[in-house]
Order: sequence, then structure tokens, then C-alpha cells
Amino acid sequence: MNYHILDFGRLFKNLLLLYNFYWSTILNMFLPQLLNARLVNTMIKRLFSQSQPLRQGVNNHSPNNMEKRFLVWSGKYKSIEEVPNFVSPDVMERCRNKVRIRLANIMMLLTVIGCGVMVYSGKEAAKRGETVTKQNLDWHKKYNEQTQKQDP
Repeated sequence: MNYHILDFGRLFKNLLLLYNFYWSTILNMFLPQLLNARLVNTMIKRLFSQSQPLRQGVNNHSPNNMEKRFLVWSGKYKSIEEVPNFVSPDVMERCRNKVRIRLANIMMLLTVIGCGVMVYSGKEAAKRGETVTKQNLDWHKKYNEQTQKQDP
């Protein structure tokens, strides 16, 4: 049988559809008989790879001003002027991850500081004798007095 006459595009399309269900059966039984095992392994690695090796090193992402600041803040470049017009998508993704983690850490720190300030403020108010119940009663008393003045 002439293997070069087969429509390999249609064959691989069908194999991709069956990938989730029959992976081990197809790989072990049919593909090695039709093609060289080395070619099959290379094609499978390229089709199902998470790292996308064909895109690595390709500088095809144009960063905007905010992303340029992210690249500087994450330490990839020293200043905004040093950032090139095109960077790799992988570099940009790593940069965004670093910035996201830093911002999350800063927000956690600010939350802890805010909680500390509120605790301190509450203790100082308690020393002065100010309570939420007292404030509520005063507000209702004032509100009732205003409504009585308006209703003659």
C-alpha cells in the first residue's frame, strides 16, 4: 500500500476527534503501522503541548504603556525607554503573573493595616464611651424630634 497517497490531513483530523476516547488504542495500534513512530511522537508533542514550542522566542506582542510599566516594575527592563516595541507573549505572561502576585500581596498588607487601624479606633472610641448603641439611640432621638417639629 502506498502511504504517500493517503490523505494524512483528514486522518489526523479524525484522530484528534478520537483523542480523548481512544488515545492509548490509537497510539499503540494504528499510528505506528501507518507512519514512522518518531514522526508521530513529534506531531503529537506539537499538537498537544502546553508550552507551544513554535511560539517560543517569537516577539509578536506589542506592549502598551501600562504593560511597559509592568515590564519595568517586574524587573525585566531598567526603564520604560529600554522596553522594545515587540516582546514575546511568554515574557509578557510571566510579567503579568509577577505583577498580579505583587498587587495581591500589597492588597493583603493594606487589608491587615486597615484592620489594625479599625481595631485601634474602636478601642479609643470605647475609652471615650462612644458605642454604636449610643450613637443609634442619639440618631433616633434626633430623628423623632425633627419629625415632631414637622408634624404640628
